[in-house]
Amino acid sequence: MNILLTNDDGFEAEGLNCLREVLTSYSHNVWVVAPLKNKSGASSSITMYTKLVFEKKEENVFALDGTPVDCVIAAIKGDFLPCKPDVVFSGINRDGNLGTDIVYSGTCAASRQASLYGIPGIALSSESKGESRGREKVFKYKALSEFAAENLELLIELCGEKKSVMPFYVNVNAPSEDSFSGVKFTSPCTRMYGDKVEITKENGVTYSNCMGGTEILSLGDGNDDNAVVSKKMISITALKTEPAWDNSSFLDKQGLFKL
Repeated sequence: MNILLTNDDGFEAEGLNCLREVLTSYSHNVWVVAPLKNKSGASSSITMYTKLVFEKKEENVFALDGTPVDCVIAAIKGDFLPCKPDVVFSGINRDGNLGTDIVYSGTCAASRQASLYGIPGIALSSESKGESRGREKVFKYKALSEFAAENLELLIELCGEKKSVMPFYVNVNAPSEDSFSGVKFTSPCTRMYGDKVEITKENGVTYSNCMGGTEILSLGDGNDDNAVVSKKMISITALKTEPAWDNSSFLDKQGLFKL
């Protein structure tokens, strides 16, 4: 199978390269097109009207000085790969992409962009529980990489019938462990980050600095992604690729607008 890998942690990230090594060992054709630098939290940001530095780092590995979505667009529309991929994996991300994280995640956005192009997109993230969030943590990626390789066709099937736009993209979260106690389909939890903004002045310039809290509060029904990962299980959530809407509760207000 022809597989494209990307992420938001950068092309040198341990999680991406572990996944690449495992998928290659299963005799798949694997290409990497990933950000030149860390782009965590980039969401679906696209760089427009600016030329991006594009570098070949080694055979089948390319780095783009842009966002994860930029990387997917370049890989699929840029005509430098020998063929279009059969599937796009985004990750493995360092830290989970649970619940509300999905809105901000460059990892999830890259997999969604693939599905918007009619190519199954699967996001993979590793969550380290019971520790403060920080870059000093040690993560384990091998077990999740093996899970992705062993269940490749089933994960692709979850994206739905192949069309010009795939109906779903798939968000997979797993604990940072050597093994897992099970697999469960989940709903996204709600995450509260304890955000605060600090306004400071330095040398006559005013700065705004948005900072998250020291702890993240996750709210769910016990079958949500965060709760399942906390039980050392793999969480799988199929998310709609295109925006969903429901105007039914507002129809009585349709005639109230002033023209």
